[in-house]
Amino acid sequence: MTKVSYQGVIGCFSSMVCEQCFPEADCRGSLTFGDAMQSVQSGEADIAVIPVENSTAGRVMEVYNILPESGLSIIGEYFLPIHHCLMMPTRFVRGLPPQNLTEEQLLEWKRREPDQDVLDRAVSRIVEVRSHTQGLAQCRNFLMKALPNARLRETWDTAGAARDLSQDSQPNVAVLAPAGAVRYGMTILRENVEDDSSNTTRFLFLRKTPLTAEEIKGPAITTMVFQTKHVAGALVQALKVFEKYNLNMTKLETYMTGSHHSKPVFYVDVAMNQFNETGQKALEELRSVSAGVQVLGTYEASPARKKNFGFPELD
Repeated sequence: MTKVSYQGVIGCFSSMVCEQCFPEADCRGSLTFGDAMQSVQSGEADIAVIPVENSTAGRVMEVYNILPESGLSIIGEYFLPIHHCLMMPTRFVRGLPPQNLTEEQLLEWKRREPDQDVLDRAVSRIVEVRSHTQGLAQCRNFLMKALPNARLRETWDTAGAARDLSQDSQPNVAVLAPAGAVRYGMTILRENVEDDSSNTTRFLFLRKTPLTAEEIKGPAITTMVFQTKHVAGALVQALKVFEKYNLNMTKLETYMTGSHHSKPVFYVDVAMNQFNETGQKALEELRSVSAGVQVLGTYEASPARKKNFGFPELD
């Protein structure tokens, strides 16, 4: 059985990707992105599912920093629509059930949806909202309008925040989490509170060995990082390689590495298959004009790139 690792607990967005893409796998949560990758490095898992960027909040910076050093290869991508819910432990929303209920009456009480005024009163009591930093960023406008005076507290995971709060005794704290986090004894106060209804996160699938040319059946994306030489116009020279071979860059970002954050590194997604003639020539020329090139993986482009985001046909 395939073993898949992810960061978070059951009910988080990464676990949803695991369920949708690897329904027969043994999926296990980890505390950090690094831990999820380490489980693949050590052989405890076969694949890691890692979020890399969000359409609202941008890149997951921690992943950018550790992915090139992980020794793992990207073998696929998946775009997941992201919807956040504002929720609170049920016992602080509805209180305790009336005494002397029969077992059947108690089950009925638990199934009954709270009235809207009950939910509104719970929202009015909120003094703190917890979630992963990405969750808070993706719901910033909602929080400013609906809860302008609430403290915002970053946590290690969205669903993990719900699980941890369910064991807490603070009655005026809420979390932003996926709807699936209600499994931890939570009640949803507000649904779909993300600022953008098309909010989407891109996830990468990582494993020890890269895909072979034979494993790539359709249009491909190649992800790489490169450093430019310390001369004027070095970046322009590197980008001209992609222009020369008519290769579409779907992503180009820069970030700093090194002990003093002094080395600029460029992260690129290119509509390119490194195994065909065009890809091989382009990589060879890019290496000749750069200080270093590291291919992180060549993999099939998600159909969502064209269907949902208007990308041109990938060759």
